[in-house]
Amino acid sequence: MKRLGMVMALSALAVGCGDDGNAPPEQQDVALSFAAVVGEEPFVCGNTYENLGANGTPLVLSDFRFYVQDVALKNAAGAWVPVQLEANSFQNSGVALLDFEDGCGELGTPELNEIVRGTVPPGDYDGLQFKMGVPFEINHVNSATAPSPLNLTSLFWNWQGGYKFLRIDSGQFSQTDWRMHLGSTGCEGDPMAGGVTSCANGNRVEVEFAAFDASTSTVVADYAALVEGAAIDRDAAADAGCMSKPVDTDCGPLFANLGLPFGENPGGEQQFFSAE
Repeated sequence: MKRLGMVMALSALAVGCGDDGNAPPEQQDVALSFAAVVGEEPFVCGNTYENLGANGTPLVLSDFRFYVQDVALKNAAGAWVPVQLEANSFQNSGVALLDFEDGCGELGTPELNEIVRGTVPPGDYDGLQFKMGVPFEINHVNSATAPSPLNLTSLFWNWQGGYKFLRIDSGQFSQTDWRMHLGSTGCEGDPMAGGVTSCANGNRVEVEFAAFDASTSTVVADYAALVEGAAIDRDAAADAGCMSKPVDTDCGPLFANLGLPFGENPGGEQQFFSAE
């Protein structure tokens, strides 16, 4: 697997002085690298991957995208420092989209993004934390008018359901059609009276690497680890896989592997993300 690494620029951003002669605090550039894999193989849109899930199922994967929020680094004092994300076509409003598909599926896009970019105060950092998700405050906006990357209809359910935090699809080129779409469920509200007020299941995946080499590490998302123990050759709920519904038993093993509670089962330790 190609090791992308994580680059932290040591040069500060150049800023001018204000009228009072005091310069704003300097900031340190951060570029956090992510990678998508399927077991020991890198994810390549349209490739076939063997021996997946509980029954060794082969799948052709045609989509692999997810949002992250609340990105923070651990400084030398052990405090978590929020990364101020820059605004670009893959980042806005404190949210970044990691996109590993190249448009091989009918709902994808040709552009790729494997980097989260932002700034932190100058210093040494050796830990990383983030959530896979979109903050509640902007999860139920109008995707038709939202800025990129929150304007992708393929990553949006509806005003009440909000965004798909994670989308991994198979089946575009094979007879097997099995998808994992993660988002909030049990949301209540009225778009004419203040919008969504609550969601019974937020379903945001919390990730923390207390020890993280800021100069060499990559955050790796592994589809094989996500579907470990899941019978992806079946579709008990006739829902083309897992669509995060609390009654869909197909979701149980995947939620467990994401560290999320499902039904009567509490959330445990997530295994979808690792640091390499």
